[in-house]
Amino acid sequence: MTRVYPEQVTASMIRVIHDDEVLLIRHSTEIHFGESDDLLGIAVMTNPGKFEFSKTSGWSEFKLGIGPTNTFEARDYPDLSMQNVIQVIRSSYESAGLSKPNGILRVYNLSNIRQPDGQKAEIYHSRAKHALPVEKLSLLEDPITHSRECFLDECNKSRFVIMGFVDGAFNQKMKQLCSWSEEIEHLACAIDDKGRHSHPRRWRTDPKLMNQAVESLKSVLQR
Repeated sequence: MTRVYPEQVTASMIRVIHDDEVLLIRHSTEIHFGESDDLLGIAVMTNPGKFEFSKTSGWSEFKLGIGPTNTFEARDYPDLSMQNVIQVIRSSYESAGLSKPNGILRVYNLSNIRQPDGQKAEIYHSRAKHALPVEKLSLLEDPITHSRECFLDECNKSRFVIMGFVDGAFNQKMKQLCSWSEEIEHLACAIDDKGRHSHPRRWRTDPKLMNQAVESLKSVLQR
């Protein structure tokens, strides 16, 4: 059976045991379009939600805390939010009259803690921050969320930047990045009725936001 979203995702997952609870931190996340390793763009979202290496052997045991290693690296398939981003990129390229995207989309987050409930992400982020040694905090918090220079440098390497966030989570960081992004001319997003950068997971259930995201990225690609 042919997959609707055959694009593969590579990432690393770090496991941290905190008070008998398994905390998972995903970093170095890339979505692969075609065969090229060239950088297409970046997507900045809130945190890894329900992402699973569901097709990868050993994942079920790893996320339960079973096994000797606390690092899990794999290539698997996109979750719902990633699928929506992929759909926007595909549709924008097609609408702009361009060949299919061929390269890598880097995925960054305000926090790399895996937590399906965005409203609880800050709580789990705090737990992981206390459990991690200082030298590994960069695995939990991407440098681009702390440094305007790092953020703008990464954005300027990319053909486009896609941004969208869960409402009410990591508000200070979110507002900071939105402020920095005002300097980015190749930003693509979908602004909801309340003036917020809507999170990609909303784009499937709200066609108006999906269409807005496509048109926004199409405009960037045609410049």
